[in-house]
Amino acid sequence: MIKGFLDSRIPFIFAVFLEPNTMNRLLYILCVASLLSCTKAYRIKGTSNISSIDGKTISLMTSVDNVWKMLDSCEVLHGKFFIAGRADTNMIATLFLDGQPIMPIILEPGKMDVTISNIMLKVAGTPLNDSLYAFIARKYKLDLKAVDMERMESQMIMNGYSQEEIQHSIDSAYQALAEDMQGLVCGFIGRNYDNVLGLCGFSMLCNGLAYPMITPLMQTVIDDAPQSFLEQPSISKFLRMARENMKKHGMADVVYGQ
Repeated sequence: MIKGFLDSRIPFIFAVFLEPNTMNRLLYILCVASLLSCTKAYRIKGTSNISSIDGKTISLMTSVDNVWKMLDSCEVLHGKFFIAGRADTNMIATLFLDGQPIMPIILEPGKMDVTISNIMLKVAGTPLNDSLYAFIARKYKLDLKAVDMERMESQMIMNGYSQEEIQHSIDSAYQALAEDMQGLVCGFIGRNYDNVLGLCGFSMLCNGLAYPMITPLMQTVIDDAPQSFLEQPSISKFLRMARENMKKHGMADVVYGQ
């Protein structure tokens, strides 16, 4: 009790022996240092209703030159986990569950709430993560529509519809969906060319590919992107590899006009 009381009064005891101007400068420095340390801090509070992940390890990792780097890890206990740290700049990271990547997260100052369930993976509570997961939710709905249309096309084939009838019914729906997807993805990346969300959105386009190549949707993003975005190391490396692959397979002239 006495020790705790004295510890709490040490700054005051130290200050009374200083001249007024010196004391003011010291207090200012201490306040600035405290604010700076707080503004770079992040806290990740996770909850899960999946009992089978209790006792498993959640790892926070980031990719550096295509090599995963461990930032922190903890154990899931009673459906909860907690990770805290500091990041000098906003960065893209990934949460792993027992060594398997499960969801992206943007490390930025503030408190982040992570939800892991059978129906939802979500990060909320900070501006960039809120924006990212709002985008992911909208993209997921469009992906479901694409699955539904594939199912509808298969059903029409099984029911004996002709190819002309199927194309007339499905093609216009596919075209509308493609336009919606292009507007969503290009709009999201375009609004975030100057921050990590732009890179995160572009990475999502790349991750779905069997090997590096430039899709029509990706080409639209590239055409509108500022040079500063295209010169980011991970993006310029991907584009170089994609163009080499496409040239090798005779696709370069078709997709990006070289």
